[in-house]
Amino acid sequence: ENVLKNTGQYQETIAGRNGGIAKPDDLAAIQVTPNSPDWILAKVITHDPNTQMYKLADEDIESNKTFTLPESQVVILGIGGLESIRKGDVIYAVYPDTTSFYQATVVQGPKKIAGGGGDSFVLVNFKDDGDENGITHDKWSKYFFRACYDIIQ
Repeated sequence: ENVLKNTGQYQETIAGRNGGIAKPDDLAAIQVTPNSPDWILAKVITHDPNTQMYKLADEDIESNKTFTLPESQVVILGIGGLESIRKGDVIYAVYPDTTSFYQATVVQGPKKIAGGGGDSFVLVNFKDDGDENGITHDKWSKYFFRACYDIIQ
């Protein structure tokens, strides 16, 4: 971690350490199980700064699940760092037509695309996403975050 900080390649993005203040309805990437590589898209219901706990709702339209999680398992999306995402960076991005984040490599940095409603999208190659011919196709993702070094596997 310290080596990466000294090279400028380390960025903390976990809520509570990234300077962001979450509000109800903010979107977040959440890690339901501590230290798991699995992240899902959720919406903030409440945040208690005293206990540093979030109450969040799963964004999957077929789910009614809510979660109460510590800040260490929540990344608030859209709070800083967008301009630092560059081609070749390893990030977590929502796979198209899902609410799950997967490890991906940036092919093209964030940009606004036609039909995107003014939001920034990033073009990525998802890890282990080759088709039947072994070809990995680029995909656009609207929701993404730069993972701390220790959660990339």
